[in-house]
Parts: sequence; C-alpha cells; structure tokens
Amino acid sequence: MKIVIPALSLEKGGGARFLYQLANALVDRGQNVEFIMPKDGILDWPVRAKITRVKELTPSSFPSADFILPNFYPTVMPAWQSKKGQVVRLSLVYEPLCLPNADVSKATYSINMPIVTISQWQRRLILSEIGLDCSVISGGVDSAFFHPYPKRSAQTGRKTIFYIMRGPGYTWKGNADFLEACARLKDRIPDFDVLVVNPEQQALDTSFPYTTMTAASDHEMALLYARADLFVYASYYESFGLPPLEAMACGTAVITTDCGGNRDYTRNGENCIVIQPSDVSALTDNMYYLLTNNNERQRLADAGHHFAQNWTWQRTADQLISVLMQISKGQ
Repeated sequence: MKIVIPALSLEKGGGARFLYQLANALVDRGQNVEFIMPKDGILDWPVRAKITRVKELTPSSFPSADFILPNFYPTVMPAWQSKKGQVVRLSLVYEPLCLPNADVSKATYSINMPIVTISQWQRRLILSEIGLDCSVISGGVDSAFFHPYPKRSAQTGRKTIFYIMRGPGYTWKGNADFLEACARLKDRIPDFDVLVVNPEQQALDTSFPYTTMTAASDHEMALLYARADLFVYASYYESFGLPPLEAMACGTAVITTDCGGNRDYTRNGENCIVIQPSDVSALTDNMYYLLTNNNERQRLADAGHHFAQNWTWQRTADQLISVLMQISKGQ
C-alpha cells in the first residue's frame, strides 16, 4: 500500500525517531512509504523511505495515497483537505497536554478521522479528553544497535549513571529532580560517575561533577546506554518513552518514573524499578540501592534485556499495517 507521512521536520527527538524507525520498518515490510517535508525541514535520521521536499505543507502538495498519516497538529488539516487518501491521525503526543495554545491543537482532534496512538495510557487520555477511542501501536528497539556492550565500570571500578538531559523548555522531563537526587547521592556514595547526553548543550548548575557526551547516531547512543551501569528516566509524562526500553535492550538496569506511556512495558521489580514522578527521595534511595547491590542491578538488567527482545520496529510496522487493513475493510 502507498503510505504518505507529512512531517515538518525529522530532527533529533523522540517523535521524529519514532517516525523514521516506523517508516523504515514499513519499507522493510514491502510498503511504499513517502515523507513530504518543507524544503527547509531538518532531516537528522537515516530515512530509507522516499522523501519529497515541498515549498510548504498545503493540501495541493500531497500525492495520492492509500493512507495519509498526519502526526502533529499542524499537519492534520492540510492532510484532511487534500482528499488524496484515507487520513489516519498518528498521535505521537496529545499536543494539548504539553504545548501552548491548547485549544488550537485540541480543535484538530474534532476532525472525523481514525486515530492511532502509541500507548494504552495515551489512548485512555484521548478518550477521556475528547471522547474518541484509538487503536494502539507500540514503540520498538533496533537490536542491530541497541544491545549489550562491556560496562565501563569493569575497567574503572566506578559505577556510571546515564541520563538524557533536555533544555529549560522541557520542564516535564524532571531534570531538576535528577540533579537533586545525584547531589543527595554524593553524600552517600562518593565514587560514581554521571554521564549525560545534552542535546541543547546548556551548562548545568550542579554540586557534583558530570561528563557531557554527544550521540550523533543510534550506534553512539547505544554505546552510552550499554556502557553505563544504571539509566535514569525522570519524566512526569510521556506518550510512550523510548529511552527506558532502549536501555533495557542494552542490558542496563533502569529506574524510571511512572510517566504514563511506559506502563505498557515497565514492570516494577521485574524488569526495572518504577517510582512516582517528582519523588526525589525515592529516586535517590533506589539509585543508591542499585549502585550498591550488584546482584539486584544485574538481575534487573538481565530481565530488561530479555523482555525488550520482542519489542521490535518490525512488530510496530506489523501492528500499523493490521490497523490500516482493518480501517480499509471498514470503509
């Protein structure tokens, strides 16, 4: 089938990562996938689907397709008005929850089209907010990159905590909670390393040393996950939340907040430790527990790695194809 995906850009970030991985997996499944993007849209990911540049995303810029998948609120109306194919909204985030002018993005959900979203939590959120039910597909992990590598601590003797730090505008990421927990942890364990990926490259005001790294590719990101002893995720809410699943695939123990979308794959005490958002004391205590309890940390790392093996992008593509086929039959 022909699938068209409008995108304002495909720059570094969770939503664009989901789109490019899904598109590549659909191509691998024999689907004809085409992105249409403004000529100035950023392309950071190795997309193997066709990319067509247009002056701007207007209804006339859409090619004919079996399905058109708008995935961010400004792309919904042009896709709908194009009349070039069955429009199915791919809701990667419920925009009114986290963007200014919530009424503007919420109004686009009143357009009569099927919705596919990426977690049961977001499905329930959309149902409660606007009264529309959704189909659900899951995120995945590319095991060609995200798999275990030797830990740095085997050579250094110092445990490493890995964290993805976002800029000041990303208040829901829980950055301040993580920094406070590390500061408290230094009073209990003097010898551990903090490694952060910091896409916005802002200076951090901390009372402890840390190392900032960059990751220009999935391979580089996988090495950072895998060589750490502990990955921490402190978000208040996420539609799905790929990083904890990627860390699990890399054989690294995970502490994550209960941020909504990750409930589909997190199992507290089984494949990770789950705490409540903004609970700095619980975060500090569990970081201390796992850094000082090698057997438990390894048990969670092994369980997470085993669990993540079934969460592939090929599985995601199959889920979407199944949903689209059901929609097609219902027309």
